[in-house]
Amino acid sequence: MSVLLLAEVNSGELSVDATSKAVTAAKLMGDVTVLCAGASAAAAGAEAAKID
Repeated sequence: MSVLLLAEVNSGELSVDATSKAVTAAKLMGDVTVLCAGASAAAAGAEAAKID
């Protein structure tokens, strides 16, 4: 199963702790895709890509 995770992004900053915990839990269900949406979300997306 594939999982789409909506990441928490505030003022262009990724909430790394919350997103990391959510990714860890979502991995138990299958492949994870993280969506960072909003203004200035590119940097947050790059940071989310580093989460393992």
